[in-house]
Amino acid sequence: MPPKKKQIKKPWTKQHVAKFNMLYNWFVKNHNDNANEENFISENKRKLMTLIDKSHWGMGTKEGMYFMISRYLFNKNNNDKYVKLYAQAGFDLKQEKDKLEGKNELDEKEKENLRSIEYLENCLELHKPKMNDNIKEHYKHLLLMILIKQPPLRTSFYISAKFLRLQADNNKTDNYVYITRKGKLKVYFIVNKDKASNYKLYNMNKGLSKIKLEDPELIEFINYSFITYPRTYLFEINKKPISETSILNYLRDITNTPLINFNMIRSAFITYFYEHNKTFDKREALSKMMRHSQQTASKNYLKVSDVENIPPDEKIKELNKEIINLSSLLSDCNKKCKVYESNPDNEKKFKKKRNDIIYLLNKGRKSKHETIIKYKILFNEKTNTFY
Repeated sequence: MPPKKKQIKKPWTKQHVAKFNMLYNWFVKNHNDNANEENFISENKRKLMTLIDKSHWGMGTKEGMYFMISRYLFNKNNNDKYVKLYAQAGFDLKQEKDKLEGKNELDEKEKENLRSIEYLENCLELHKPKMNDNIKEHYKHLLLMILIKQPPLRTSFYISAKFLRLQADNNKTDNYVYITRKGKLKVYFIVNKDKASNYKLYNMNKGLSKIKLEDPELIEFINYSFITYPRTYLFEINKKPISETSILNYLRDITNTPLINFNMIRSAFITYFYEHNKTFDKREALSKMMRHSQQTASKNYLKVSDVENIPPDEKIKELNKEIINLSSLLSDCNKKCKVYESNPDNEKKFKKKRNDIIYLLNKGRKSKHETIIKYKILFNEKTNTFY
């Protein structure tokens, strides 16, 4: 009998681990809460592709999941036919995504969740921090300030950056928010490790890793944040950096947009910047501050829409603020309704209250229109009764 071939394995990086954990948590929450983390991919490889395809994830996320599953299955058994099937699915999606990006058009998720810089500015203005705010509310305001008052970086920077007081303490490995009060208060983002670190431009020119913040309000608020809430990381809970899921939830909560993400913020910023800055030099400077190339910005992030841009006057700004306020109220009401409806006792009380109102209406009593809508009461014209 010939000797058994040694199983070949490919690198399993932190990025693969992050995608694996994301997929597992999603699968447990939506499809099988008893799934075994160690082998849930192997046990469900026949249906995972269909489930991912039907999910609300964007094309880039789906593509990454397919390639991660292919790598996982390869390292388990490189003869598994699903290795090629998932790799091909990822490749097909990548090609489709590249074609769409070349047209700079919004996909369906972006059409529903991409928000303009003007909208985000209104969200920031309406979410003014208060002295009695908890740390999470403070973080939401800080996050949105950083994302719209400074060219936004990738998510990985914000969840890994530490505060730095002495430039000599820069270990050239970690990411930092460097605050210096020598002379005029200044703040820098120092990016030692991100997706672009191995790109030739950023690998050869280490000076590009230090990004000076220019907005005075943002500089003052970051300094205030560090003094008011002394901590190691830019965003931390219980002395640990927050997760990518947590920071994404902060963003979605403060913008009242269920599926917005950091790539959409980068798209909104670039689209707004390009509308107001036509020269190559200014766009090139922006690309370096966002740590990609101008070609990447133009292809992957710049978005065109068939909706005509209307310069926002004061009335439109006020209306936009009102929309955000109403969206927030609606979101709160929906959350309360879900909690209420999930409680059997509340459901019984609701039915009893509804029956009491119907009884009184049929006895000639009047009720507010809002009450009739709330309890879904209808009127039968033939029998002249409410039901």
